[in-house]
Amino acid sequence: MGMIDPCYRLLVEQKIADFLREDVHFEDVTSALISANETGSAIIVAKEDGIICGLAEVEILYAILGCTLEAKKVDGEPVEKSEVVATISGPIRALLQGERTALNLLMHLSGVATKTREFQAIVEQERVNPRCKIAATRKTIPGLRVMEKRAVKIAGGDTHRWDLDDMVLLKDTHRSYFGDVAGMVAKYKAETSFTKKIEVEVETVDDALLAAQAGADIIMLDNMTFEDMKEALAAIEAAGLRGSVIIESSGNVDVSTLPEHAHTGVDLISTSAITLKARALDFSQELIP
Repeated sequence: MGMIDPCYRLLVEQKIADFLREDVHFEDVTSALISANETGSAIIVAKEDGIICGLAEVEILYAILGCTLEAKKVDGEPVEKSEVVATISGPIRALLQGERTALNLLMHLSGVATKTREFQAIVEQERVNPRCKIAATRKTIPGLRVMEKRAVKIAGGDTHRWDLDDMVLLKDTHRSYFGDVAGMVAKYKAETSFTKKIEVEVETVDDALLAAQAGADIIMLDNMTFEDMKEALAAIEAAGLRGSVIIESSGNVDVSTLPEHAHTGVDLISTSAITLKARALDFSQELIP
């Protein structure tokens, strides 16, 4: 399937090895009666339509086990039910030992990619701002964030921030500590590196305007009504600040509400629905007789 980015391999190879160890502590007692020298092949088959992602991770997994994967698809491409997406060759024991972990990763990451592509397609049909994107959050499964974020990116979404190093994100918990919005933003602008953007989560029209006036780079309209979101955007526009700030909406994001989010004019719609709540896409692995 082509060269896997070496930096990405470094990020995930140890994680994938740990996933394998979780499934095989000492030995695979079911495969113990198969000769260690016996080699063979297996195919991975899609059992439903969707967007595939995870072939890179499965290739790394089987390489750890001494097998070779030949991908028939590329991560991010559509797949159809009954389509063969990859062939794996190597020791039969290894093919059987890696099967469940490989499919778990492929199914989950393809689910993330499929849901992201679905959401992004809706936004592209409805959006009034050409920059509007579906974005992930840090609500990810522990240990899988880098893989889930890659799946989001491959499917056309935005990764948002990967971790706490990326940028400043001031939420209601920070607000309760610092007090007012304007003072909080001013303090972070004065004492944080110029390389870091500052985002502020707000729940009212007044706070959205205050955050924009204080110089926030990004304003997240969190769980606001669609009418209040439109009013916040209008207030920021009237103050002459719309061009200098990115507006993000979050909360109450699903297939039915996405058009309304897009119609408010926000630049970004962030949601955990594409990571934590994505339904796995079904695949099977079959040993070739």
